[in-house]
Amino acid sequence: MKLLIVDDEFFAVSGVMDGVNWEVLKFKEVLQAYSYTQAVEIMEKTFVDILLCDIEMPDESGLELVEWVHEHSPNTECIILTCHDEFDYARQALLLQCLDYALKPVRYEELTAILQKAQETAARKHQQAVMEDYGKKYLEHFASSNDEKPADMIEIVVDYIEKHLGEGLSVKQIAAIAYVSPDHLTRVFKKKYNQTVSDFITEQRMKLAGELLKQNNLTVTMVSDSVGFTNYSYFTEQFKKYYGMTPRDFQKVNRRE
Repeated sequence: MKLLIVDDEFFAVSGVMDGVNWEVLKFKEVLQAYSYTQAVEIMEKTFVDILLCDIEMPDESGLELVEWVHEHSPNTECIILTCHDEFDYARQALLLQCLDYALKPVRYEELTAILQKAQETAARKHQQAVMEDYGKKYLEHFASSNDEKPADMIEIVVDYIEKHLGEGLSVKQIAAIAYVSPDHLTRVFKKKYNQTVSDFITEQRMKLAGELLKQNNLTVTMVSDSVGFTNYSYFTEQFKKYYGMTPRDFQKVNRRE
């Protein structure tokens, strides 16, 4: 994970470098820039996970840098470290979705904690992105091989379910997608698949959950959320019913090195 510190004052940057507990944070690389232009040049060459920047700089402001980051590197977490306590600055930082707004002089223990929080947020988002990407690739196996909308009503329903497993799904909602009544959908679906729509959804979610749990760095909670379960205990109950073991036990047996 990479951090970029941006401040036009050399001693401000060196103070952060000397004061922060880097052993706790364990950044792969800590980069430094002293202007908007230098910061942009660095970020055009390498991905930066976390940006820590001042507001006042010789060319463009730190808030303008954050705007650039939002457009060109949206997965970078931004933190403002400044001596300005004006509400307008803080409001702009909030609107730009900055993770934190810290005032100088900041205690380095506090700054270390802020950076640690940013690391956790960045790692969580990265894991979620990896999981979503894997889920999409896995579901492509089941999805239609062409871009045309399936002509058969049941094909429409199955196609929709398999592409939206991570979302809240109800028979009423799915029936509306296929322009049929919930009762009619239930009868036709059960006749073709010998199971209810709800049972089919649960089965597909369990298949995807099993695949995701084989991946490294994905927690059971994250997998549960990604396959549409808001209740962890219910996810565990359904998973055990399908696989004959808990998600954690499944991980231990099947996790890939």
